[in-house]
Parts: sequence; C-alpha cells; structure tokens
Amino acid sequence: MDELRLMDELQKRFGSHLRLSDKERGGLRIEEGESIDVLKGSQFTLVAKVFTHKAVHRECFIEVFTRLWRGVDDVSIKEIGLRTFLIRFMNLRDKLRVLDMELWTYRDHLVLLVETRPGTDARMVDLTTAVFWVQIHGVPLLNMTTAVAKKIGFLLGHVMEVDQVEGEECIGRFLRVRIRLAVEQPLMRGSFVDFPDEGSKLVTFKYEFLPEYCLICGCMGHPSRSCVEKLVVMHDAPETIQERLLAFAGLDASEDLKGRLLRMTGRKSSKILASDPLLKKAGSSSCWRRHLPHQQPSDNGEGQRGNRDNWRSGQGGFSRF
Repeated sequence: MDELRLMDELQKRFGSHLRLSDKERGGLRIEEGESIDVLKGSQFTLVAKVFTHKAVHRECFIEVFTRLWRGVDDVSIKEIGLRTFLIRFMNLRDKLRVLDMELWTYRDHLVLLVETRPGTDARMVDLTTAVFWVQIHGVPLLNMTTAVAKKIGFLLGHVMEVDQVEGEECIGRFLRVRIRLAVEQPLMRGSFVDFPDEGSKLVTFKYEFLPEYCLICGCMGHPSRSCVEKLVVMHDAPETIQERLLAFAGLDASEDLKGRLLRMTGRKSSKILASDPLLKKAGSSSCWRRHLPHQQPSDNGEGQRGNRDNWRSGQGGFSRF
C-alpha cells in the first residue's frame, strides 16, 4: 500500500511516464534512533509562519523570538521554508505558554502558530488560522451571557474561551471572546442578530491588537497599498478609492473592558500617507499614524504579542523574558 502511495506521489511530481532505476527504486531505511531520538524536545514542537508577502530577515526573527519564547529551558528556532520556522521546546510547559499568549506579531505582521506531531512533516502543516480576542459590541444587556457570546462568536470561527465576569454572566461594556480565525478570509465587521425581545440588532466586532490588514478588502497579510495599486491600474476614480478605503476601517479595538486604552500597532489609517506618489494619484490628501504610547516609530524587527502576562486584562505591549 505504501509503495502504491509513493508511486502516485512520484507520478504527480514527475509525470505518468516516470521510470525508476534500480538504485532509485531500492532506496534506504532510516532507523528510529537516527532521527527522532537525537532531536531533543521534538515532541514539544510548533511551526511558526510570518503572514506577509514581504521578506523576513531570518537571523533577526530567530534572535528576537528566541529571547521572547525562552522559558524554563532553552528554545531552538530553525528556518524550514519561506517565512516559516520550526520551534522546538524542551518541555510542554514552555510550549503551552507561547500558545496561551497568542497572538504574536513580527514588525506588525501576524505570526501564525500550529502544533506538530512526530511522524508529520513540519513543512506540510496547515498554517491558515490565528487566535484573537474579539470584542462583540451592541448586544442588549440581558443577552450578555456565555451562551450568546459563544453563538455569536461561532460566526467568526472556533470559539476557545469567553471572558466571563462571574458564572454565566458577561454583562459589561461588550462581550469578549477568544476565537481561532481563518486568516485568509476578510475580517468580519459585524452581523445582524435576532434577539428574543429586542428583535434584529446589528452587532459589531472589534479585534484586539489587530496586526497589519487591508482597509479595502479586509484581509490580513498585506497593506492597503496593494489593493490601491490594483484599483489605480483599473482606473478607478479617486473618489471611489477613497470610499473603499473606509470599507474596513476602524476594526481595531481601542479600549479594554475597564475602559483603559489598548496599545495600538503603528499602521496607516484610511487617510493614507500623503507623500506616497501612487496614493496621491489615487486622491489621498492626509495621513496619521498611531504608535505605541511613549514609543518612537521603529523598524528594528522586534517581535510583539498582543497580551501581557495578565492577558485577560487586555493590556498589551512588548514582552521580554
């Protein structure tokens, strides 16, 4: 059965008329002790991928995240593909700590994480989801329960946790849900929900520590400028482009449940940088940026995560370990 599967794989790669020589067909066998046993911590492994089309400096990424992800024991980080890294921990506790502290970013680009298991090729794992704390605004007070939070949260993705005040009650400024999202899909801005007494209401979504995303198509992984370039090529009117720049604006959560300001990543707003010739051609006229409080704009490659140790409080910022 394995031979048939291997031949099918070879035919897909090299064509149906493939003919193997005796030496190619013979191959060899790797003993168990020659692979898994010598890779200490191989059972505590993650794969990380920087979700961007831009180049990622390998040494810089490894240096920064070795410092951030080192726990009780050391951590090993090796590049295994384009913007993709194998992360090996020495114990389960250190690995779970990194997963519990998602989301992570690198230069305002989302870092995707996925667990691997022995026997699977880390280069072939599916890296298409990330964990976010999402705020659900506009829910009537008497409907602010764990059950309602989960049901609405399932519209966005897989619900992992609901931030509860006490028991099943979630009454507060908004509902807060930890969700695993499909990162290749546009961010949801809101949805109409039919409540028992209040009828149909529009609830809106805000994403805590949202990394780079496109204000035109709502997708993460590329800046708004990428879509602006396409619209310019299509000869869209400047007014049309300006309208589209507002389509997905304002999805960043600005406050936590206690009304404290959340730290924002540095990103161009819907009022695009006026000095950009292409965007001036598209009709832009002004700009502004939001930076981390007391932090000068920087491009030093620092990694960042959206939560502090007390991540339930919603206080974000740089982490040092």
